[in-house]
Order: sequence, then structure tokens, then C-alpha cells
Amino acid sequence: MLLPRKIILVILFAYSIFSQSAYAKKLIIAHRGASGYLPEHTLESAVLAFAMKADFLELDVVMSRDGHLIVMHDLTLNATTNVDEIFPGRSGTNGKYLTMEFSLAEVKKLRVHERSNKRGSGPAFEGRFPYESLLFEVPTLEEILQLVNGFKQSHGRVMGLYIEIKGAEIHRQYNLDPAKKLLAILERYDYREASDPIWIQSFDAEVLKTMRQKHKTRLKLLQLIGENRWRLSATDFDYLKSEAGLYEVAEYADGIGPWMNQVVTGKNISGDLKLTGIVTMAHHLNLKVHPYTMRADRLPDYAETFEDLLHIFFNLVQVDGIITDYPDRAVKYLEKTTDH
Repeated sequence: MLLPRKIILVILFAYSIFSQSAYAKKLIIAHRGASGYLPEHTLESAVLAFAMKADFLELDVVMSRDGHLIVMHDLTLNATTNVDEIFPGRSGTNGKYLTMEFSLAEVKKLRVHERSNKRGSGPAFEGRFPYESLLFEVPTLEEILQLVNGFKQSHGRVMGLYIEIKGAEIHRQYNLDPAKKLLAILERYDYREASDPIWIQSFDAEVLKTMRQKHKTRLKLLQLIGENRWRLSATDFDYLKSEAGLYEVAEYADGIGPWMNQVVTGKNISGDLKLTGIVTMAHHLNLKVHPYTMRADRLPDYAETFEDLLHIFFNLVQVDGIITDYPDRAVKYLEKTTDH
């Protein structure tokens, strides 16, 4: 029996509303785990992020000398481990310990502590987990994957992965290819399609282009956007922030990850927020926008509280997700204010 035209229209309208609601779901991405509470990039920090109901676990991968992907933000071991105590004399001329010069077995002898400040004289963030504590190990990517799979089996909930590839250029000097290695590991763990709960991110546009065009990955890719003065890669971030640059990004990526101060630059003399328009431009190109990094203990001048910051980005700017050291507070905010 044919349905009356009015009923069909109602069904289509309801489906449209449902689709828009699903599309509008805001993501909470736990930056290096629940790093506001436990040392970054540890299995324990990942467990806490899951317990705090984060949608995705953000992590960075670099390579060991023998070709293993380890979870570490820096290309060096200095800032978050006791490498200088365990391997004195192994540093380079600048006092840095490159991950690529250590085997996985050697890395596993290290203990992880809270991130050091730039001088190495104390914690980068006061009031977080005790800086002197050495309770934690450096995990491998495969250990994280096994952990996430374990969550799915024991709890029935999937926490997605949000993986950044670090330092492709310096890895090449050691005949290492982190992007190729990453895709091979993810294939073994059944991450293959755009619908899978994973994003791969990089500040290096060439890395993402190679993954899409040469390796033909169907996984979701995200172009991180920094500042040229940071010298993160050869990528021209000033260009990427332009309309033409974003149009180019849309040819190989599914989203962008701008620094949050590239989205909101402050307030004018009237107290109104100053927005750059990058989110609007990206959305016109069907690019998701996930700015970084929102910290309750490092608020920008234009936000009085962490919840104020969340309100600005979720409700006023309308980003699709945020990267934060405090996933629990972001989850609670969305539970109170939306149908997250």
C-alpha cells in the first residue's frame, strides 16, 4: 500500500532532523589521555580518559630505533621521562635524547613523569600529578590498541583513536617511515574505513597527502594548523588558514585542527569576541573543526572559566569537537547543555 504524501513528508522531515542531530554531535577528544590528572601518554591516563567518557583518545606516535611506534609527544625523551638517569651520556650534542636512537627494550626501561617545563627545572603545569612520581611506563601504539579493544569487549563502549604522526622529516634521516608503519598496524587491528572510529592527524601536509594519494587510505585525516614561527614542518600554515588553503586541504583531508587562538583572537574594546572566520570557511567545505588545546589551568584572556571557554567554542563558534586535557569537565558541560 502506498503511503499518503503527507506521511512521506513527515518521515523525511524526521529523518532529516535525526541526521542533523547526529551530524551535530560534539566530540570530546582527550589530549594525550586525561593529561590534566595523570602524566600524558600513559596507559593509566588512557584508562582514566575512558572512564571519563571521552569520545576519542588523542595520542602522538614516534618511532624507536628498531622500528616500533611508541606513544610520545616529543621526538626526544627528555621532557617526560628519566632518560638522563637511566642512560647518562647517550644524549646528542644539544643534550637531547632522540627516540630514534633508542631500541624499544631501552625505552621500556624508562619511567614517565609529568611534563617538565622548558628549562627542565620543574613541572610544566603546577598543581597536576606529583612531578617527582615515576610510576608509569612509555606505552607502544599496539598496547594502546589492545587496551581500547579490551574496553570494547569488557564495557561495550568504543573510545575512538585520534593519532598524530610526528616528525616525518627527521624519521626519514633514520630510514624510518612512521606513516607507513602506522597504516600497517591499523590494518591489522581492522581500522580501514572512513566510518571507523579513528582520525589520523599531522601538521605536515605532505604526510597526509601521501597517505591519501599514495597509500590510498580511506581513514579520516585531519590537517593540524600551527603557526609558521613554530617550525613544525615545511607546511605554510598562513596559506592553510586562507580560503584557498582550506580548499586545498579539503581535497585530501576530512577536517582541520586549528590552534584555538586561530579561531578566537580575543575581545574588542566593546567586549565582543573577535572571530577569524576559519570555522565558517571550513564548514562551507564540509571540513570538521577540532581546535586544540583547552586547559582549565591555562585559560586564554577571553574566557573567565573553563566552562566559559567551552561555551564560546561549542555554542558561539560551533566547532565540531575539542581537544582537552580535562575530558571529564567537557563531558559534564555537554551533558548539562546539549543532547550529547
